[in-house]
Amino acid sequence: MKRAILKLANSLLRPYQAQIVKIAPDPFTMTSAIERIRDHDISINTVIDIGASDGTWSVNAIPFYPSASFLAIEPLQERMAALEDRKRELASFDYAMCVAGDSDAGIVTLNVSRDLDGSTVDGSGGESRQVPVRTIDSMVSERDLEGSFLLKFDTHGYEIPILAGARDTLKETNVIIMEVYNFKITEHAVRFHEMCFHMEELGFRCFDLADPMLRLYDRSLWQMDLFFCREDSAIFSHSQYR
Repeated sequence: MKRAILKLANSLLRPYQAQIVKIAPDPFTMTSAIERIRDHDISINTVIDIGASDGTWSVNAIPFYPSASFLAIEPLQERMAALEDRKRELASFDYAMCVAGDSDAGIVTLNVSRDLDGSTVDGSGGESRQVPVRTIDSMVSERDLEGSFLLKFDTHGYEIPILAGARDTLKETNVIIMEVYNFKITEHAVRFHEMCFHMEELGFRCFDLADPMLRLYDRSLWQMDLFFCREDSAIFSHSQYR
């Protein structure tokens, strides 16, 4: 019935060169957001997956950037076997076992959760473990990785130190995908609006989002992934809806 009414309405509007168009809701999944990066034709030569877990995110991104190099950074030794399998299977994939931070050759305390996925630097609960810390800049330099870069963060509140250790890399970074939070989840964490302000100070603006999540406690906004690109990107040259 709705389709018939829409067809009738459009037949009446045709003489006026007008048409009613049904617009589907925008999908805010990670896959659709990465697809939108590709459709913006933003140059990406190397993807650095910070907080890579078992490398699944990188594997899912490879079809969108088949010519790019991928570096996965992960501190949990429990993930090493899976990352080694990825490296054997994928010529473009490599990994480093450490925490990304603002210094080299040091250590930080990682609180390892039972499910591993909630592990956090200087968090609370779980097993405390000392892990090595490296800067993004040093890992990029020693591997001779080529910009332009895409940096993906799943780092549970440790973003500011990581950004501080990526000063040179950021100069050649076109896109940053960052899991951000609506609550101060650790001592180091900043809330999402504060992160947006910090990123603008670094020369990046938010242009998309993916995977908003509500917390179990009371269904309040808990986290989401924000997508940042350089403030001089062509995306921001048009400020109208249409």
